Amino acid sequence: MSAPIVLYVGPSMINGAPIVVLATLDSRNVKTGPMIQTWIVPENGPLDATKNASDDSVCGDCPRRRSTGGDCYVRIDAAPNAAWKKWDRAGRPGVNWDESLALQAEGRDHGLRMGAYGDPAAVPFHVWRDLIDAIDPKVITGYTHQWMHGFASEFRTVLMASCDNVADATQASALGWRYFAAVPTSAQAIGLPGKSVQCLSDSRGITCEECGICNGARADRTAQPVSVWIAEHGPMSSAKAKRVRALSVLA
Repeated sequence: MSAPIVLYVGPSMINGAPIVVLATLDSRNVKTGPMIQTWIVPENGPLDATKNASDDSVCGDCPRRRSTGGDCYVRIDAAPNAAWKKWDRAGRPGVNWDESLALQAEGRDHGLRMGAYGDPAAVPFHVWRDLIDAIDPKVITGYTHQWMHGFASEFRTVLMASCDNVADATQASALGWRYFAAVPTSAQAIGLPGKSVQCLSDSRGITCEECGICNGARADRTAQPVSVWIAEHGPMSSAKAKRVRALSVLA
C-alpha cells in the first residue's frame, strides 16, 4: 500500500481542534470524474468524531452535519474513513504532498476537488493556495458552509458558498460569494439572486471535470460569474438518491 498523500496536519480554522487533510488519486466518482479527492477529517478519525459529535472541527455549523441529524450525502464509513485508516496505519506521517509527482500529474490532467468530505475552510487558506499554485489543476471545485464567517472570506476566490435555500443564497451573494444552492424544487430556483444555472451533472450528465462552472478563480483570471443550483425534493427524492450514489463511492 502506497504512503498517504498528506496535505495538512494541524489545527482547524473552525475551532482549533486537530485535523488532517489527505488526498487520494484514481477516483471512480462518476459525478466528478477522476479528479483528486481531498478528505478533511478529524485527527481521531471521521467515525469516532461523528459518534462523539466532535466533527464540528471539519463540518462547522453545516446543517447537513451527520452527528447532529443532518442528511450529509457522504458515506463516512467508506472513503473518508478508508483514507484516514491508511494514514493512521502508516504511522500518521506529516505533510508530504510535495514529494508526489503523481499528485501534480493528476491535478493537471483531471483537477482538484477541495473537500470530498469536510469543509475546505477548516484548512488554512495558504495550504490550498500553495497546493493550487504548485500543481496548477485543470479545474477546481469546492464548497463551504462557513461563508458567513469572517475567517472564510478569503476563500471566495476558490470556493462557492454552499447554500440550502434561497435566503442563504441571497445573503451569500450580497457578501460577494458565488453560491451552490440546493433548493426544494426547480421552481424555487427562479428566486435565486444573480445569474445561476442548474448543475450540469444533473441536467446533462456532464462530470465536474468536464464542466468547470464551479471552477474557482486562478491567478490569471477572476472567478466565473455564474452560480449553480440543484433541485432536491427531500431526503428520499430521486435527485438526491442519484447524487448520493454518484458521490458516495468507496474510493
